[in-house]
Amino acid sequence: MMNNGFISPLKFLSLSFCLTCLPSNTQAINIYPPIITSNQQQQNKQTESPEVGLEIIGSPSLNRLVIPMYRYTGECPGFSKGIVRASFTSTAFPPSRDRRVIVRNVSRGVASDPFPFTDRDYSRGRGSEITEITIGPGHDRLYLIVRQGENDFDYKIKEKNTIVDEGTFTAYVETTTIVEERNKEPRTKYVCPGNRLICESKEMYEVTVYECPSPPPDVTR
Repeated sequence: MMNNGFISPLKFLSLSFCLTCLPSNTQAINIYPPIITSNQQQQNKQTESPEVGLEIIGSPSLNRLVIPMYRYTGECPGFSKGIVRASFTSTAFPPSRDRRVIVRNVSRGVASDPFPFTDRDYSRGRGSEITEITIGPGHDRLYLIVRQGENDFDYKIKEKNTIVDEGTFTAYVETTTIVEERNKEPRTKYVCPGNRLICESKEMYEVTVYECPSPPPDVTR
């Protein structure tokens, strides 16, 4: 019974011990978060999906490539394809001694005899030896060829002559167009008199000619 806004001592005691009156099958509510041990954290980490694919140099994204395409204006108009540099990486099977990795582009729409591929050292660091990638129709001995859009790859990680892991992954490729003005540049040449192709060195004289520059090292025609 209320008495001037206070609860009697007997009523307070009965309220304090009311939890002991709950039925035996009543479940208590835990208001504290569960404690995760270091072993559980390690197990959770091991069950996460491994990351595998192409790690682009200078980009935080895995398996997402943006390849520049150059359009030239001015005295030397034209087009050229840029390249990106990437390395293969796998968190499940990282680089180790005597390992190599073979990555093939098996996408529809690329020439398959052979499929575009790269064979890279995979023995140290976080990823494979760097490979250069560009747009193209089929295998190229200098570049790993991709097409615009989704690209399907398969890979084999070898340790000497033993395959230690193999699988597939998908990478997305997009292009971006860069417009640059390219004009002729002066160059010094030594020529023969009378437009002759061959003459003695003492007969040659120096002239200045204007020629279109060659593409930079990170561009392929």
